[in-house]
Amino acid sequence: MFLQNNTLQLRAIEPSDIDFLYRIENDASNWETGSVHLPLSRATLLAYLQQPPVDVFMASDLKWMITLLDGTSVGMIDINNIDHFHQRAEVGIFIDAPFRKQMYAAQALSLLADYAKNYVGWHQLTAVVAQKNTASHRLFQKMGYVQSGVLKDYFKTIEGFEDATIYQLVL
Repeated sequence: MFLQNNTLQLRAIEPSDIDFLYRIENDASNWETGSVHLPLSRATLLAYLQQPPVDVFMASDLKWMITLLDGTSVGMIDINNIDHFHQRAEVGIFIDAPFRKQMYAAQALSLLADYAKNYVGWHQLTAVVAQKNTASHRLFQKMGYVQSGVLKDYFKTIEGFEDATIYQLVL
């Protein structure tokens, strides 16, 4: 079954995820490499959650929850810059601190790759990883992603600018 294994599942975000999203999106330590750079209100997040679902074949961006089978949210996976013509997308992944180092990120990426290749028909996934994020470098390498380039001064941080590595997985 796509998007689920015997440990976890990838699923659409639900209104019941508001507390998790509010905590994660408003944690300033996540802002440097994310797309949100200011606090978000519950009302803003709820408005996002109430948007009608988008079909994967029409979407340019998707955000899914990573949950254990008992419903516990452990993280999120973002699929951005979906290009249906070129059959590719960019992936970003976040695992909440108490659930890190338990193989959840690897399992989620594996489920996404299987879905992308065997259901949606994409040809490749890419990831852009900040230089100092050594855990993500190890994760993407372990999952078969190959380093294909470096983006100089890609992320703006409090300390200045930081390079990013591009990883590709040809499916």
